[in-house]
Amino acid sequence: MRFPVLNLKYTGLMFFTSLNIGQFANNDNRIAVHDKISAMHSANHSAKQSQTMLTIEPPQTVTNGTFYIMNCNSAKSLEGTDQNKITQSGGTGAANQQWVLHLLKGNYYSITNSQNNRALTATKGAEANTVTASDYTGATNQQWKFTTSGSGHYLIVNRADGKALEVPQSALNDGSEVSLQTSGSGENQQWILAKTKYNGQVTWHWTSTEGVPADAVTRITNAMNDACARYNAGADWEPRTLNVSYNPGVPTADANVIGNIRFGANPSFQSTRTAMHEMGHCYGVGQTGNWSNLTDGGTYSGANGIAAIKAFETQNSKISGGGGHFWPYGLNYDNEWSEAGAFRHVKIVRSMDLDGVY
Repeated sequence: MRFPVLNLKYTGLMFFTSLNIGQFANNDNRIAVHDKISAMHSANHSAKQSQTMLTIEPPQTVTNGTFYIMNCNSAKSLEGTDQNKITQSGGTGAANQQWVLHLLKGNYYSITNSQNNRALTATKGAEANTVTASDYTGATNQQWKFTTSGSGHYLIVNRADGKALEVPQSALNDGSEVSLQTSGSGENQQWILAKTKYNGQVTWHWTSTEGVPADAVTRITNAMNDACARYNAGADWEPRTLNVSYNPGVPTADANVIGNIRFGANPSFQSTRTAMHEMGHCYGVGQTGNWSNLTDGGTYSGANGIAAIKAFETQNSKISGGGGHFWPYGLNYDNEWSEAGAFRHVKIVRSMDLDGVY
């Protein structure tokens, strides 16, 4: 039986794992704690195992609101571009992938991009019907009917010509332009609506701020607030409170699956990037037997994680694991930070959670 590593530390560009005997009295206690945590989550694990990539983003029912619109074939998101083209791309969380639906008469909807307020519009091209973004006029070529095809999937059909939104040739790559075609049964014409903001319930608190420099309290507090907000916006995490402390003996920061996060005295690591990285450990990254099993050989093998990385990148992409960490999107170093990277980090950790890592 493989037991969890409970503390993870990294220094500079070299990562290593260690056990803190002072914090965790003995191996029997560590095993008992992990068994208790495993029991707490066993009821949820069977439900989690039934999920697939698209249901990392559970399909939503069409209504007024703001959504990601994801293709059921590629799992990529509908995206507006600066050239007013409509393409598909791996999820980034950016405003140009967020679409506002507004119900019109006849049960049609307008679909407007959050970034530029331009509406999804059917146009006549030289060779075929195309779709672009343009100023909203209310014309029938800007009105769309969502026709259910089962399992929360929709055909999105234009009122003017009766043709359906599709990704031609079932393309899987980023940047593929979306077009219109006679309605069929292919998954490249089926779409789900996904939430742009979840309501996760992970919180945190200081175990003590006694003796902690005031500037460190401010930096760590801001970092944890931001990190928790990003985790909660990215997934419906169950209620949980993480325990945060300051320990100048910690070179950077470390965390464990019990939910303890320690920040050291180095201000460079009192950041949102570090906090999110450590929260990944709290959700099992590098910490549990299942994590070890799913990263044995250096490549992550959980079904949801594999599906997620392929949706974000390409069909050949993979998640690598080693030293208790994963990449890409593990936020292991400062040069990995970006808004899209932070968004994908949460989704990857959630996919690993659904695979039973936590």
